[in-house]
Amino acid sequence: MRSIDLYLMSAVLICLFIVSCTVPIEDMEKVPERAPEKSVKMNIRAIALIPFSSEEGIQPGKEEFLTSALHNELLSKIKKVSIISLDNSISEFGEVRKKNPGLTYEEAAIKAGKNLGADAVLIGNIFVYREREGAELSIVSPASVAFGIQLINTANGGIIWETYFTETQKPLLENIAEIGKFIKRKGRWVTADEIATEGVQEVVDRLSKFLG
Repeated sequence: MRSIDLYLMSAVLICLFIVSCTVPIEDMEKVPERAPEKSVKMNIRAIALIPFSSEEGIQPGKEEFLTSALHNELLSKIKKVSIISLDNSISEFGEVRKKNPGLTYEEAAIKAGKNLGADAVLIGNIFVYREREGAELSIVSPASVAFGIQLINTANGGIIWETYFTETQKPLLENIAEIGKFIKRKGRWVTADEIATEGVQEVVDRLSKFLG
């Protein structure tokens, strides 16, 4: 009896999700295509997370939101590598930028990492962070998030590992392969923050596998 109730509930959620979709795919904002993941093996003992940067037009506060979410996930899942205190990383990065205004974001990140004694710095850039327009079961436009992450060698500036996350939520019939994610979200149109949080979890899972 319980299995029948679960089946009926799932069917209702799927119907609501499909019916509520009012956004033609061709009208959705274009997001960058997923870049291939790259990696170079290296013995890493300590990583400093540098605050996210972002493209022009990204809503204020999202850099801090993603940086904090990423740091928490790193502490939870990365056990064999030391993660330098985020407060120390933010403070040192700020000092480097203040004293060296001519440095690029990446150059300042590498210098801050060296000063902190890190073998590598983890940097990120937000490309898209668009909030949904509408409610959980009926929207005008879905949430969309895209960001890239790089792990950089502080000794020579080389990219050790990089990955990319992008998602614009779609109705189930547009992407049946995401049925697990659909059930996890309980058939709702989620917020950009929820997508970003899931993206951070995916990214750290990939990094954890790379670091072994």
